[in-house]
Amino acid sequence: MNRRAKRRMRRKRRMKRRLRFIGFVLLAMLIIFIWNNKLFVEGNKDTSEAGETFKVVIDPGHGGSDVGATGISGLYEKDFTLSLSKKIKKILEKEEQIEVYMTREDDTFISTEDLYRPKFANELNADLYISIHGNTFSDSDVSGTESFYFHDESKYFADLIHRHVVNATGFNDRGVKAKDFFVVRYVDMPAVLLEIGYLTNPQEEQKMLDDGFQYSIATSIVDGIKEYLEIE
Repeated sequence: MNRRAKRRMRRKRRMKRRLRFIGFVLLAMLIIFIWNNKLFVEGNKDTSEAGETFKVVIDPGHGGSDVGATGISGLYEKDFTLSLSKKIKKILEKEEQIEVYMTREDDTFISTEDLYRPKFANELNADLYISIHGNTFSDSDVSGTESFYFHDESKYFADLIHRHVVNATGFNDRGVKAKDFFVVRYVDMPAVLLEIGYLTNPQEEQKMLDDGFQYSIATSIVDGIKEYLEIE
């Protein structure tokens, strides 16, 4: 083989190596493109399936040295509200579209002077606020479930939650009323204060102390939240 033929052979070999390299680069780019596109599609699919996420604040009324009402048996309202609120939280945590927060998770005193409870919800930019309470009256025969709101835009939410809770308790329906409670006045989202029943009524208190009954109430509140937020 003469010198010219050898040069042609070397050029062909170099050309083949270049083509193989270019082919490898193009193949790698194609694989990367396909992979990134797959991740993009799956990411969007996950977001679409998950839907919008909502923040819900549960406020167990009273706490610490602020015991709230004292039941006929000596039960403190603060203990009832915390017990029920924890059950609501437990159920809400199973909902993928809901992030649940509590203003307190133990027997902590929360001052009303600095408006901590509404500030807590406002700083979270929460979507809904529910304050849990037990009622009291000097006459032990007085009974029933009643709910309160302050802002007009909270009325529909209060009506909806109240209906669910009354159906769950079976107590006398004392209605939904507008009242200037600071926890529903100073929040920036739809809010309701629920007086589940009268701790000073022997029959109602006995039921309110029962864990199964509390789970029934908690479930009704969650159902109301989901209905309001249009979550299946």
